[in-house]
Amino acid sequence: MLYNQNFKINLDDLSEYLTAFDKSLLKEDMLQLEYKNYIIDFGFYNNQFTLYIIKNYNWEKTIKKEYISNIDDTKIIVDKINQYCYEILSY
Repeated sequence: MLYNQNFKINLDDLSEYLTAFDKSLLKEDMLQLEYKNYIIDFGFYNNQFTLYIIKNYNWEKTIKKEYISNIDDTKIIVDKINQYCYEILSY
């Protein structure tokens, strides 16, 4: 899945989940995108998705963190990831 052509895709297991919509595919590390010194990290923790923006590989001090509890709405998931991509591009 192409989230934004400006970003390097380090990991993308999310695409398989979005295509198959098989909940057995949910795991902590599902998507990681990188642009310059920013990382978007997306995973499944505690029955919800968590979306992070990381700067300068500082995982202790995230720029942004958001939870997505409606794991059945794939449009919300993709829209939120795209929103984060555009936010990073505007920094």
